[in-house]
Amino acid sequence: HSTTSMSEEQRIEAAEAEVASLKEQIQQIRASKQKNTMGAIAASKGPLREIRKPIKMRRTLKGHFGKVYAMHWAGDSQSLVSASQDGKLIIWNAYTTNKTSAIPLRSSWVMTC
Repeated sequence: HSTTSMSEEQRIEAAEAEVASLKEQIQQIRASKQKNTMGAIAASKGPLREIRKPIKMRRTLKGHFGKVYAMHWAGDSQSLVSASQDGKLIIWNAYTTNKTSAIPLRSSWVMTC
């Protein structure tokens, strides 16, 4: 019975040592990332290329009955959410221009989404 408990103790010690090692690795990675500033990273990439073509409208999304105050892209780069004075948030599929969801809000004064 003592050899079994000893092996359990050894496994616990090994696991604790591994956790300590992983924590140290995480701290080292965080420290290396904190040394860089946004300006330094941007400067290392070189100058931005100039957009020479004028930006033109590709699609018109129709569905709000009031002024649209805000529009944001979702993380999937395929969906949009728009907020309007009509008190609705609308989620759009940007490729098909179809409404995915319309969320009515209690207040008609939606300032951002």
